Amino acid sequence: MTYDLITISILLILAYCGSYILYQENYIKKSAHIRLWNILILITFLVSVGAGLTLLGLVEYGVALPISQSLLYWHIEFGIAMFWIALFHIHSYWKSSPGQNSKETSNKQSIKKRGGV
Repeated sequence: MTYDLITISILLILAYCGSYILYQENYIKKSAHIRLWNILILITFLVSVGAGLTLLGLVEYGVALPISQSLLYWHIEFGIAMFWIALFHIHSYWKSSPGQNSKETSNKQSIKKRGGV
């Protein structure tokens, strides 16, 4: 059984780049861009976990069904997709974290200078 690592990877990278460019060019809001990829990571997670737990149950009880190979295939395919979408998820939040922390730090410092808590 062969898996479509390259095909899935290229399609997802192109899709992410497309939505990121749409966000950068102000065709869609950042929240819509992030929401889209959050929904996709949720879907890939649920399918991968559902297939994985089903396979685990079949193996645990020694049940061999013809659907097991098909289930394994989709479990891995959605796992590959989830890997890429997780990287996109990190990219989406990576830039926003340092800026927020520096704002919080500067707010705390200005409060201390004024004699606040």
